[in-house]
Amino acid sequence: MDQERLWNRNFILAMLTGGFAAMVMYTLITTMAVYSMNTFGVSEGMAGFISSIAMLGGIFGRLFAANYMDRIGRRKLAFIASALHPAVCVLYFLPGSLGSVLALRLLHGIVCGCLHNVMATSVIDFIPPARRAEGIAFYTLSFSFGIAVGPPVAMYVIGAFSYQTLWIVNLVLAIVAFVILACIRFVPVTFGGEKATRSGKFSIGGLFEKSALPLALMIIFLSLCYMGLPALLETYTIRIGIAWVAPIFFVIFSVFIVVTRPIAGRLVDKRGENFVFVPSIMLFSASFVVLGLAGAGATSAAVLIIVAAFMVAASYGTILPLGQAVCVKYAEPRQFGKITSTYFIFSDLGMGTGALIFGFVASKTGFSNMFFLCALIVFATLAVYWRLHGRHHRAAPSTIKNL
Repeated sequence: MDQERLWNRNFILAMLTGGFAAMVMYTLITTMAVYSMNTFGVSEGMAGFISSIAMLGGIFGRLFAANYMDRIGRRKLAFIASALHPAVCVLYFLPGSLGSVLALRLLHGIVCGCLHNVMATSVIDFIPPARRAEGIAFYTLSFSFGIAVGPPVAMYVIGAFSYQTLWIVNLVLAIVAFVILACIRFVPVTFGGEKATRSGKFSIGGLFEKSALPLALMIIFLSLCYMGLPALLETYTIRIGIAWVAPIFFVIFSVFIVVTRPIAGRLVDKRGENFVFVPSIMLFSASFVVLGLAGAGATSAAVLIIVAAFMVAASYGTILPLGQAVCVKYAEPRQFGKITSTYFIFSDLGMGTGALIFGFVASKTGFSNMFFLCALIVFATLAVYWRLHGRHHRAAPSTIKNL
């Protein structure tokens, strides 16, 4: 691989794999809440949990990947997880109870969490070190593609056809992702000239990387609040009579990420993370205020939600991937796997519980108050970030030596 060229063959194929896999996940996160209420008559809180339990399953998938990706081999584990993905998609065709749907969503999350963790770790080897934040920012645009295309496609397919048709679409996408992944040339993992050890047993305590915890604690709170959007925004817009704006929100969110995320990545590489993260957290907090006002009797509610889409894209949309880039920036290559696992496990934990928590809050206090609460939590997270990480990294990254 040309170490100076970002847009190499493996990098592009990894982006395509991640994009198609993410599209499957986000078609379901967006639609499973309404599907569950219509099919099983569950409450909004339980519907949100069914939608987001896949994120909790992703934690178990990441735990497994963190312990075994360098023992089994990254290519082999990615191949296995990608092959299991279509098999899981087939299970959606089977009639089931509420319990079986919960189990299926959990299993789907485990498979996708494992696949994402291996790919998010392996792609670092395809990126020139001097362009790491920028490269990771570009790579994660594949997931933005999934967020942008998945929800509106899902809503259209369900409206024009049926949920069964959506299951077919997802199965095809999972198969395409598997075929593309099979063409990637993974970089063999060696540490100190030797193959990574394959011995040892599964260890919960051994999978976390302490150096990633400061930013992991930041991202868990931000992801907790963010998850209220893909899981509950459709229900929110239905309640205030502008259901048509929900798919537009996701399209704008993801398209604008294409503009802001690479720029933010370059700024992190050149100016340091504080230059990007501090204003981004503040903007993310403000976006929830705007969303809350949309349902609090404000005029032009649709306009406010569209404005919020731009704000979320420029804030959380850049922070999530660049947090991983910052974590690996100060680490040795042998730590990349654990760092990726630690960071995204905390993110998945926030997402997995966010829909359940805020679905309950919305049912008790209303959606506007729920969004105002999210604004307070996000703003408080700024103090968490500064206390644990920001104040220690005020210099440009080139002047910091493996702190």
